[in-house]
This record gives sequence, structure tokens and C-alpha cells, in this order.
Amino acid sequence: MHYRVLGPDAGGVSLADLRRLFRGQRLTMARRARLEQGSRILALCGRRVVGLAAYGRSDRELRVEEIGLDTSSDCTPAQIAEGLLDALELGCVAGSVRRLVVLTRTGPFDEVLQNRGYTAIAQVSTGTWFEKRFV
Repeated sequence: MHYRVLGPDAGGVSLADLRRLFRGQRLTMARRARLEQGSRILALCGRRVVGLAAYGRSDRELRVEEIGLDTSSDCTPAQIAEGLLDALELGCVAGSVRRLVVLTRTGPFDEVLQNRGYTAIAQVSTGTWFEKRFV
């Protein structure tokens, strides 16, 4: 598996990829625009996009509002989730970010976050917010 960091000007992910990564979830026009045009980390298994984390950064916080995983690839959802979190956490440490906040909408990601020391901070209609602080 390998990873690619994309900025807002890097172009979008195909609609077919988005549908596979966010299977069973509504992809409104606003959500698709956020997923296609914001800052993202892509996880690739071979040449296939198997994970996506869309994020925004404020002063000392990185906020991940969208995470999509391909549950039908050769790479397991846990491997994809671990890799995306490795990339996000490395970015936080390198950028002097003090807090990483992640909104999850899928169950498999919650367990990975808890195993890595994230704390659930809020339950909302769209999922659960988790955080990890860096010293």
C-alpha cells in the first residue's frame, strides 16, 4: 500500500472511486465537492484507491471530516485505516499540530482509533468525533 497527499488544486477522485469508498452513504453535491477539492490523503493498494481522508487545518488542529474505506479490496479495512492514521499523525507532528480530530461514520474505523489511543469526544447524528492530542 502507498499513499498520496493531495491539495485543493490537485484534481478530484473519480465518482466511481467515491461511490466505492463511501458505499451506502449519501454523496450530496456539497459533500462530493469537499471530497474532490479539499486537502486529502489517498491510500492506494496497487493502482486502486482504497482509502481517502479529507481534512482541514486550523491553527493547531487538524480536522478530518470525511473518511472512506474500500471494504472489498485486497487490503483489509484495518490496514487502510492504520495507514491513513499513520500519515495523518505524521503530518500533525511535522506541522506542529497539537490535536487531531476525526469524524467516523463507519464501525471498523472506530476500533482502530480506540486501539491507537484516541478518545471519543462527541456522538452526533453523522457519527462519532474522536481526538488525539500531541505534546
